[in-house]
Amino acid sequence: MEFRTQIELPDNIPSLNPSDQTLFIGSCFAENIGSEMAARKFSCAVNPFGVLYNPASIRLCFQELNGEITPEKFLFESDQGWHSWLHDSSFCGHSRIACLNNLQNRLEDTCRLLQQAHTLFLTLGTNRAYRLKEQQLIVGNCHKQPGRLFEEITLDIQRCKEELETIIALCHQKNPGLHIVFTISPYRYAKYGFHGSQLSKATLLLAADEVCRAHPESCFYFPAYEIVLDELRDYRFYKEDMLHPSPQAVAYIWECFQKTFFTSKTKEFVKEWESVKRALEHRPTHPDSKAYQDFLSKTLLKLESIQKKYPNLALNYEFDWLSSRLK
Repeated sequence: MEFRTQIELPDNIPSLNPSDQTLFIGSCFAENIGSEMAARKFSCAVNPFGVLYNPASIRLCFQELNGEITPEKFLFESDQGWHSWLHDSSFCGHSRIACLNNLQNRLEDTCRLLQQAHTLFLTLGTNRAYRLKEQQLIVGNCHKQPGRLFEEITLDIQRCKEELETIIALCHQKNPGLHIVFTISPYRYAKYGFHGSQLSKATLLLAADEVCRAHPESCFYFPAYEIVLDELRDYRFYKEDMLHPSPQAVAYIWECFQKTFFTSKTKEFVKEWESVKRALEHRPTHPDSKAYQDFLSKTLLKLESIQKKYPNLALNYEFDWLSSRLK
């Protein structure tokens, strides 16, 4: 007997090879899976604009990336320095110029990666957005400014679909061959009420489904939301707040992600890298002992073998770390 509903994983999504570059953008759930990729030395960028939750804010970031709007439009000064309404606090600068330079550098790096990327993973969290009342600007981050400055707006299915269509068009201007995979974050928005949270997710699901049907060659859907809400379907797969997926849930989705996207060659690479990663994380009691030095030498040989098989991997840090410890 089966005591759970198992979600069928899609088989029509283009697979990823070890050298394929990827971009993860959207809610904090994008960071969960993107960090798993980064930890295994895949070439990827994870939320280069900061965490983004709704389709309108994400669309504005891509317009900024494509030069259709200027970063200056979103700059403001607070007691903590200069910020951008569209990006998180990592872009903060002590001056307007410093903040703007931070933004420009990140935009240039992200633009280069987008042009070379094989797949963009876009995770949508909510159809609610916040708009600055005075300037009528949709923001990506409120930076803990007073709530009276903002008004909450709700994006309906048609508006969400239009935002996603614009994002797709902007991405394909930079990279016509880009694959875009939509996911919906399993995070539950208690502040909307759980009925309101479900309505928000349903809006995103319908909008994503429509654009995937309209662009079957380039747009796809990965059922992370359904895996957590239906297949796992138990509060033990949530953190203590009962809203965020637990590390165990993320690990399970990571397994499903690998089954869906990884070729046999990619799975082989992950297995090889895990062996080296464990070796690099080992902390000996006696670092100067012959046994540990021999261990480091063997690890270095493994790293050289991986570099030879996958020459595009950035392994300078690992080589330097090992060399600094070899006597």
